[in-house]
Amino acid sequence: MANLQGGRRRAASGGRLPGGAGRGMLGYTLEGKKFTTNSFINIVDEILDKALSGESINGITRVLQEREVRAPVSNKIITRATVASVLRNARRYAGIWHWGGYELRNLIPARISEEQAERILANLKRNREKSFGFGKGKWLTSRVVCGVCGHRFTLNTNNGCVCLRSNPIVAQPPCSNVRIPWRRLSFTVWDTFIQAMTGFDALELCVRDKRRAWKAQRAKIERQVKVLEEQSRHLEQKRRQYSWQQAEGIISEEELRNAFKQIRSEESVISEQISRLEQFRREPAPMDIATFKKLAEFWPGEIISNLAKATDDVRARFAEMFDLHAIIRPDGHPDGYHIDLTANIPLEMEGDKPGAYDMVFRSSGYLSNDAYSCLISFSFSIK
Repeated sequence: MANLQGGRRRAASGGRLPGGAGRGMLGYTLEGKKFTTNSFINIVDEILDKALSGESINGITRVLQEREVRAPVSNKIITRATVASVLRNARRYAGIWHWGGYELRNLIPARISEEQAERILANLKRNREKSFGFGKGKWLTSRVVCGVCGHRFTLNTNNGCVCLRSNPIVAQPPCSNVRIPWRRLSFTVWDTFIQAMTGFDALELCVRDKRRAWKAQRAKIERQVKVLEEQSRHLEQKRRQYSWQQAEGIISEEELRNAFKQIRSEESVISEQISRLEQFRREPAPMDIATFKKLAEFWPGEIISNLAKATDDVRARFAEMFDLHAIIRPDGHPDGYHIDLTANIPLEMEGDKPGAYDMVFRSSGYLSNDAYSCLISFSFSIK
């Protein structure tokens, strides 16, 4: 694998296309590391021309769908993803391929200039920032996932939150997942998260189990280290014994060298095993239950008092800190869905990286008399 990556880097540094680039890209076929245009290139040119005239991805997609233009591989009616793929790779259509920090030029026959590619990318960025569909300003942006098709939910204050692929422009057939009002989704996710953060009963069991497992593992390692150290002392005794036998003429100098060579080999294996075990011995221990209880006394009050009405900026920071994600799954609930949340709570260090207890819990929300209510149950598992 290292040689393969090294070969790819050498090819890229020399201005050549690295291996593993696939069969090409939309409008081009790659054969023998040479790009040639194919029958879809006329559609690519049309997409690029419309983008340069200021049309959006959705607008271009609608025009192509009205003509029943089909994607080259699937032969299905073209979707937004195909149009977006062309425009987001505009620099490739200007003859520039980026790979591993290298900028490869003159490998792809250009369809537009580099300046035109930059204009297209700038328009995409501007449209994305202005689009409500991309969840501008939402603290859950990119953190809500469809439990049916696995794609992201778009978060819209006015029209509700839906799977990206529920739009027939984007996917055929469209995703059938539910539409949820933004206020309800935001409240349910945050309220469930806060209740999970303040409910330490299940998490305490995880802490106890992890601490117990760590103690058992540490005791086992201590026993293994003692055995290895005893083996090391035994090898040292054998070395002295062989030295005495050679001095008394019992064994030859050649036999002594061979014996010492074997001893050094065995000592190397033992030393390597002890070194691996020492790495574990140096790692910080998981949180003990006394420390956990002190945290549990302080944490719920702080959370409830300070975060119950947190601003979206604060919620976004917590979502980032704990890697919070919500998965929308349709079911037989009166609202037609439930929400699964996942979050990572780092409670100890594993080597140089923080470990985490992975919390998995479910929330089903419903709206009654203009007030939000929430039915909540929790389950926790350790990753």
